[in-house]
Amino acid sequence: MESLSRRQLLGVLGAGTAAAGGGYWYVRGSGAPDCPEYLEPDREFWESTSDAWSEPVVDGGTVFVGGGAGIVQMSSGSRMFRLLALEPSGEPKWVARRELAGGIGRPQPTDDRVFASTGANTLLAFGRETGGLEWEFDAGGNVEGHMGVATLVRDDTVVASVTDPDHDELEGSNAVVGVSASEGELRWAVELDAPVSNGLALLEGTVVVATRAGTVIGIDPATGDRQWETDLEGAVDWGSRPVSFAGNAWLPREDGMLVAFDPERGSIRDRISSDRADDERDDETDGFVQAVRGSDEALYVGDRDGGVTAYDADGSERWRYEGPERIAALEAGADVVGALDQRGVYTELEPETGDASRAFLLVDVRGDDRCGHVPSERRFSGFATIRHRLVVTGRIAFGARTYRLPPTR
Repeated sequence: MESLSRRQLLGVLGAGTAAAGGGYWYVRGSGAPDCPEYLEPDREFWESTSDAWSEPVVDGGTVFVGGGAGIVQMSSGSRMFRLLALEPSGEPKWVARRELAGGIGRPQPTDDRVFASTGANTLLAFGRETGGLEWEFDAGGNVEGHMGVATLVRDDTVVASVTDPDHDELEGSNAVVGVSASEGELRWAVELDAPVSNGLALLEGTVVVATRAGTVIGIDPATGDRQWETDLEGAVDWGSRPVSFAGNAWLPREDGMLVAFDPERGSIRDRISSDRADDERDDETDGFVQAVRGSDEALYVGDRDGGVTAYDADGSERWRYEGPERIAALEAGADVVGALDQRGVYTELEPETGDASRAFLLVDVRGDDRCGHVPSERRFSGFATIRHRLVVTGRIAFGARTYRLPPTR
């Protein structure tokens, strides 16, 4: 295997990475952060376009990852993108390939199929066991328009968002559509006032749609009827989506305010504001992009200062872990809370206390200063754990990697 240090160094020096959306700048000197032991990946997958991948989705012992997630328009025609179905070991179970004008979003598996939105404004349905394409719903506007990253399934209806469609039954610039899961035919459409990316969730039987403008809508997935509409009084980041905890839907605004609302009626019930947010910062102001997770016990929130806070159902703070760098993603399990920061360090926290039990570096950059890159909010897409394996995906010169976690002591 080629040295990861060499790969990362070439990524720093190469012009292609900067053109793709932001390079990493090497930080020299004694101020470089102290890094834990490096964990060597045993498998790696690279995307041909900017190494952009969706967050991994684990379902029924299989990991699904979409290539090119978030890429909505190619500068020169279409490219080949892949959808990976991986065994727990990281070995491919199957790989589906499609030539598209935009990437494949976060996969949504069911018992029979795997659905995925695309940046080419098409919704794809693959066979769960074989990866063969079963049908394709084309919303039109395949170059100018695109779908959001997220896809949902309720009974026999697949839900996705579209932007700038060119379809006889779709009007306006933005909409959420319901498509037959078995045949790929359009069943209903709901027009929106702003685009949607990750802001789709199925909570308490209701499709909750969060637009970039901060409007949240509840939709009946069977009929497409609007159930309610709420204004969060603040914009929502592209990467934010509602999560469920203690009977509420929780959604982070761009300014760092976390808002709780009733998923069945839309009424706002609570707000949590980070007193650590810096209102004067106008760069990377999203406080909680992908780093909000709910469990049966607590709501876990990662912020741009590197902290992870556990909240109880009444909004009170249970504990806080003080980390050195912005949190990229969280995973909340019964035995451990996993946190990935933008240095490329994965840390395991005790769910009851927030104490760090162990940590591993996932990006070996260069020698003693291997964590010495200025972090970027786009560096990682997410991670998942399955059978003592860690599957980590990234954006912009990182790729998708699987790691074998050492046994706990």
